[in-house]
Amino acid sequence: MILRKLTASMMIAGFLFCGSAAQAATYHFGQLLAGNGPTNPYFADLEITDNGSGSWTFTLSALDLNTVFGSKSFIGSMAIDGMKPTSILTDAGGGVTKVNLQNGGGPTGIYDFRYDMINPKNDKLTGLESVTWHVGGLGSTALPGYNGELALHVQGIGSNGDSAWYVATSPVPEPETYAMLLVGLGLIGFMTHRKKGSAA
Repeated sequence: MILRKLTASMMIAGFLFCGSAAQAATYHFGQLLAGNGPTNPYFADLEITDNGSGSWTFTLSALDLNTVFGSKSFIGSMAIDGMKPTSILTDAGGGVTKVNLQNGGGPTGIYDFRYDMINPKNDKLTGLESVTWHVGGLGSTALPGYNGELALHVQGIGSNGDSAWYVATSPVPEPETYAMLLVGLGLIGFMTHRKKGSAA
């Protein structure tokens, strides 16, 4: 009996730990931070995954930029207010051949570095394209929040070719996180129900 209770408790703790410790999130953009552009468009998603041992994966997906910003618009860079990685590797394929690390960036001067998506061959992230890159050397740095730590630079807006900076509006938990948490809560409810039944 004691062994069964101990096993059940360990399973519950494991599910709750997995649910709460999952380091993955998707961020929606954008809320206008600076520049000439629409105030609150939803035009891109960024998925960030912690692979462990200081390795992280980023996937930036542009939605229909043509409809939101015009036919010549593109995402030129993403500024980060946080620790700069020591290495970067871009997945092959897609509209962006390589994502580069650059110092500084962002309109307010608070950003530490940026991921530059404009290359010598003029490759850049345009509408309905995505790019994935992997970085190392970040240690156990937590996922960023959404109060200004991430900012995307949209260029070529409208007929005047304006530009604007947009910040992430919200992180969306991954489905796996919800699933693990629900399983853990379900096990707690089941054990509580069994305990009440035994007492009766």
